[in-house]
Amino acid sequence: MLGAGVVFFSAYAQDKAPEDAKPSQQIAYQNLKAETVQGSDATAPAQPLNRAVLTEADTDKPMTAVRPVDSSVATREPFRGDIVAGKSVLLRKPMPPAKVNWQAAMDQDGRMKKQARVSGGLKARLPSPELNKTRLPVILPREGGVVDTAKAKMVTFGDAYAINMPQPQRDGVQVTVYGNRSFVASDSGSVSKRPFARLAGVAEDVRIGQMEDGWTGTFTRYGVVYSIDVSCDSVNTPDCKTDSYIRNVIAQMDDVAMGTEAQKEAEVQIKEDNNWLNQVSKTISNITKGN
Repeated sequence: MLGAGVVFFSAYAQDKAPEDAKPSQQIAYQNLKAETVQGSDATAPAQPLNRAVLTEADTDKPMTAVRPVDSSVATREPFRGDIVAGKSVLLRKPMPPAKVNWQAAMDQDGRMKKQARVSGGLKARLPSPELNKTRLPVILPREGGVVDTAKAKMVTFGDAYAINMPQPQRDGVQVTVYGNRSFVASDSGSVSKRPFARLAGVAEDVRIGQMEDGWTGTFTRYGVVYSIDVSCDSVNTPDCKTDSYIRNVIAQMDDVAMGTEAQKEAEVQIKEDNNWLNQVSKTISNITKGN
């Protein structure tokens, strides 16, 4: 699948496309980061960008940032959309938002509340207007860990969000977290086959790749695709020379927050799931009695 729908990006991250979390659910996350939006102030209204953008499929390389197609280069793939105001526009229809495993998110929220060693924290400081209209679980770093959340800023468009967290004690390092549950269909082979990484304390497979100014990691959790970027002002910054820091960041990204829209959807979905399980149980019971 290709990430679609809303696109927004912290001013500190780069146009780089991390890979998907599952081969069966191919995702090109560059649509979330195709253009830069100054989302540094959660109180300021964010500006939505193109709802869908076209990228060129390359079976040998990861998907790249959106760019107009140069018709003079005969070796490129034929354009699959149109040019509007100088931008590539995808004509494919976005698919319905991915189904979220709300029960798993709620269970993790309960576990983290019991383990909380620091009261308040980022979860309590997230702006209510942004959090409440986010229709997916918002993953957060545990308080007191390797990520400083004091200057965190959040921007959301409902089915996708981003949180930027400057790290003042780490010499120009920025940590940015993205979540997205919107997709469009992709061509087979359009996403890199980069192998998964297994991280200690992380249940999911993670794809980690190097960018010009740091590292990016992508994984699927609760049925949602999440991407974490670690970028540095200087390539010589220790946290960007290797992937050690981003691995620690991902391993500590185990807290979760849910706003009102997410909670409403969770209640409906859990009720439907329970009704279905009850119906299955009754059917099995009736069959057993019949035998």
